[in-house]
Amino acid sequence: MRPRFSSAMAIPLFVAWSAVAAPLCEKSQIRLVNSMRELAQPYHANLDKGGRLFARWAGLEQNYVLQLNQGDSDKQISLMRGLLSTNPACTIINVEPNADLVIKPMVDAANRSGAWIVSHWAHNEGLHPFNGHDQWIAHVAVDSLEAGVAISRRLADAIGGKGGIVALQGRLDTDPARKRFAGLQQVLGKQPGVKLLDQQTANWDRTAAFPVMQTWLAKYGNQIKAVWAANDDMALGALEALRAAGLAGKIPVVGVDGIPEAIEAIRKGEMVATVSSDAYYQGSIGLAMGVCVLTGQAPQPKTWPKEKREFYLALQVITKENAASFSGEPQVSAYAREWDCANLWGRSTGKAF
Repeated sequence: MRPRFSSAMAIPLFVAWSAVAAPLCEKSQIRLVNSMRELAQPYHANLDKGGRLFARWAGLEQNYVLQLNQGDSDKQISLMRGLLSTNPACTIINVEPNADLVIKPMVDAANRSGAWIVSHWAHNEGLHPFNGHDQWIAHVAVDSLEAGVAISRRLADAIGGKGGIVALQGRLDTDPARKRFAGLQQVLGKQPGVKLLDQQTANWDRTAAFPVMQTWLAKYGNQIKAVWAANDDMALGALEALRAAGLAGKIPVVGVDGIPEAIEAIRKGEMVATVSSDAYYQGSIGLAMGVCVLTGQAPQPKTWPKEKREFYLALQVITKENAASFSGEPQVSAYAREWDCANLWGRSTGKAF
């Protein structure tokens, strides 16, 4: 989300609150790590921007580390383990896992070394921070089923509840991909006039989505009335194929993530909707949680209630009507209040899982 608070509310960290616990680290020792797939996808680039924005605000810019795994789960785990050979107890890792199965070995590494970890998105079945994982601060999730339902409803509305659609799925070994597609299936179950012509994974990737969409256009032609994509990057790949065929703006497209290019496409009428969980926020909130713990401004996570260690973020559906308010680069004033140790759960829906 774009600026929600005035700059007057941007209270410097480490100054405004009295300590509630003994500090675990000196400020200068704290290392902030963002672990993610790559920067080529705008969503991940914005995760990094959010992390860097927080690091500057907290006076820890020189202690910020970005780890990129290029879609290699083993590499993501190995990079973390290598980093923790030094200063683990003062290291905070904010991780967007490459796949569901990455979480357990990363959490195990944190528990063994004394490092601190906050995870997003992917979540192993039956694995929870509050089940004996003292170093796993929190799992911050998005209700991907809700996101899938939200964009699917708007897609069905855009074609008047009638016609054929095609669907681009994300990586099928991730919980968000499966649940977003389940959201589409849920909506289709209530829309008998909308037919799913075809579906295929494009692994969250724009360049993979482009040829898939070209193939579908050749195969189905004017049977395609709309395009559903599990993220904005794939939606934009499909949109490029539609542009090449002179069909941009004529065939509705939806995605998820709220990245700038998708928002601009919505403003131009080339996309119908996207759903934002705010990548800038997700790239920073885990780091803020960790800093609050390490500086003694928040008690150790093992004392937190379950709903503060595992929770869903509120989602925002972006359409042509509100797209303008989501444009532009993030400013500290949009997030400073939520980085305050007293307001770390300001975007929680209150719904756990």
